Amino acid sequence: MKTIKPRIAIVEDDSDQLHSIEEFLLDSGYPVWGAASAEAFYRHFMASPVDVVILDIGLPGEDGLAVAALLKDKPDVAVIILSARDSLSDRLSGLRAGADRYLVKPVNLLELAANIDAVGNRLALNAMATAGTEPTRLGSDTPRGYWNLALQDWVLTSPQGKPLALTTHEFALLHHLIKVQGQAVTKRDLTDQIFGPRAQNGTERLNLLVTRLRKKAAEALAEPLPIKTLHQIGYAFTAAARILQTQSSLREPR
Repeated sequence: MKTIKPRIAIVEDDSDQLHSIEEFLLDSGYPVWGAASAEAFYRHFMASPVDVVILDIGLPGEDGLAVAALLKDKPDVAVIILSARDSLSDRLSGLRAGADRYLVKPVNLLELAANIDAVGNRLALNAMATAGTEPTRLGSDTPRGYWNLALQDWVLTSPQGKPLALTTHEFALLHHLIKVQGQAVTKRDLTDQIFGPRAQNGTERLNLLVTRLRKKAAEALAEPLPIKTLHQIGYAFTAAARILQTQSSLREPR
């Protein structure tokens, strides 16, 4: 069976190094994109999730250790720090921040690829253990169709065609997330749009709304709702989705 390469993001502010690594990985068959800062990485990651992040520490703005710490809460993403900092304290700091591997520049690109494959295999085994199925690449791009949100009916329909009736606040939440096509929406923006700018305990109400909606969707649709929590940022709807006028629009020819 053909092995599926893990998807890679390279976060590196040195453009020459970024392009060199990116070109090598592309030639080796890996799906890959690059970003020159943590902020650029976060924006791109919302629309194009990856399995492995190759991360420099010395980035402009937010540094690589902060990015690694943020990704630590995402067990389906592995982090390989690639840095010129080679002291023991630097290595320990990187691993404690959440990195799976710490490689020192300059690195042999074949060694880098071997480390990518190693952490990719671990992710696949974790996915197999969780799902109880044969190993597949986490976050696989297998075509599944769209999630559809009906404006008039207030119904969310899964890619398998299962409907979920929504309350006013549930519909407002999903509408604001889906219309930005995978981008993150801050909790402040969501609470203002859903509950109003003067609402009391808006963040707590939002977190509770998301928790209840996830549970409701899991029970009714038999699959998790693709709303991702982005710690210190907000929420994002990370699957392909469309906004339709009515649920019946699903049956109209396109």
